[in-house]
Amino acid sequence: MKKLDLFIIKSYIGPLVLTFFIALFVLLMQFLWKYIDDFVGKGFDMIVIAELMYYASATFVPMALPLAVLLSSLMLFGNLGENYELAAIKSAGISLNRIFRPLVFVAILVSGIAFYFSNNVLPVANQNFRTLLRDVRQQKPAVQIDAGVFYSEIENYVIRIGEKAPDGITIRDVMIYDHRSGNGNTNVTVAKSGKMEMSGDKRFLVFTLVDGYNYDENIKSQQRMNRNTFPMQRTHFQEMVRRINLSEFDFKKSDNAIHRNNYEMMNMSQLVFYRDSLKADLDSTLGTFSKFVIQDFGFLKVYENVQKDSTLKSKPIPVKVRDTLQQTVSEMIEIDALLPGIIKMPKSNNPSIAEAPAEVVVESKFDSLNFNDTIIKNFKYGDALRIVNNALVGARNASYTSDFTAQNKDAKEKLIAKHQIEWHRKFTLSLACLLFFFIGAPLGAIIRKGGLGTPLVMSILLFVTYYVFAIVGEKSAKVLAMSPFFGMWLSTFIYLPLSIFVTYKATADSPLLDREFYVKFYERMVSRIPFVKS
Repeated sequence: MKKLDLFIIKSYIGPLVLTFFIALFVLLMQFLWKYIDDFVGKGFDMIVIAELMYYASATFVPMALPLAVLLSSLMLFGNLGENYELAAIKSAGISLNRIFRPLVFVAILVSGIAFYFSNNVLPVANQNFRTLLRDVRQQKPAVQIDAGVFYSEIENYVIRIGEKAPDGITIRDVMIYDHRSGNGNTNVTVAKSGKMEMSGDKRFLVFTLVDGYNYDENIKSQQRMNRNTFPMQRTHFQEMVRRINLSEFDFKKSDNAIHRNNYEMMNMSQLVFYRDSLKADLDSTLGTFSKFVIQDFGFLKVYENVQKDSTLKSKPIPVKVRDTLQQTVSEMIEIDALLPGIIKMPKSNNPSIAEAPAEVVVESKFDSLNFNDTIIKNFKYGDALRIVNNALVGARNASYTSDFTAQNKDAKEKLIAKHQIEWHRKFTLSLACLLFFFIGAPLGAIIRKGGLGTPLVMSILLFVTYYVFAIVGEKSAKVLAMSPFFGMWLSTFIYLPLSIFVTYKATADSPLLDREFYVKFYERMVSRIPFVKS
């Protein structure tokens, strides 16, 4: 039995390693096609490109490893079934469960390695990859000056070359604008011909110009003679050498620490720490909001503090005060959803409305405070106007504070959800490897087709479906449409019954994908239809 276990393990390890690197290579080629425009024409060394590819390949392991487990399991048991080796082993009295046993330990080992990788290696790889990719994308293209074009990619210089010889060095009709003084086109060099070469260390662009002029209108040693006179120096030369510094085109690596606090660059303990800190900050934000909302509606206490015997005077309300009060109450009606009561101003039947006091009725929604329905008219004009103004200001402040706090709360909850998503991702990768083994191995024993044909099609179909469910769950969890737990485990919950089903069918020797079984089943069902029999 040990020889059989060793034979099964050896037969499995080869396809597993092969399919893993094939999947990794395919994903890496997809990455290259996506970012090819950021690499071409920038003069990167092979070391930089190789380093970027290395970190990129590490970030693709969570996709390549489960696919490799699924494909290699299908290939192994498909080959064993197609070559009748599986039938021979079963004829010796060895069950399929016993054949699976050594590979179950291998799958558990692979899952453990995947968990260690996602918790310890992947955060560092993500951090280095993001930093290096950012530097590569921000790198300026290598100097490439074409004829007849004003080239301005070099800082503080604009260069135009009329003609360029086939050797790429000899140039004619040269014009160089020097903007280092910051005063515009005050320093211009023109030449009939010359040479354009890079220095040996590629840090300088060297122009050897022949038969030309230099025009300089920014001479520091001279001063303006008067308002209408400016100094200008024209220098003729037979040969001049201009060296332009290209240090800005040197590739510089940023510090990896700029992405250190990103949730994708953390292990489990760091994610738990930052998640708890964010939750505490959210609780503090909500507590502060509750405190200030109570302060915003503090004007309600005015109703209790003002004496009830402060009644309206018999003299008419001044028109200016009355109009201000009516306008303020009208503004409050527009935002009545934020007010403690609905304010109404009925029309008066008194024809001398300009001289009669306006009646303001407040329908209170706070029964606990025992408001009077006509409480406003119990106050003097100034007190009534102050109460309504304070209510309006408080309602506006509460509205602004509520909107800002709601947006802040939503952003913090989404950030907390992202940390929880990354925490669950550490487990979903390892569990996906184990899950795909219990799908691929039984399915391979059922279909009995080896090679890269049928197993590859089945693997891609199953993996793409799994990945779609995983993306849907993750996106839904990030926008708080699902809980992070359910969103990250959605694809696992869907595929777990499938793995149990195919494992049961394989161990029971069920003809799940046998064409003859379905043909006979169809004929048996058709034969039971009365009019078909006749």
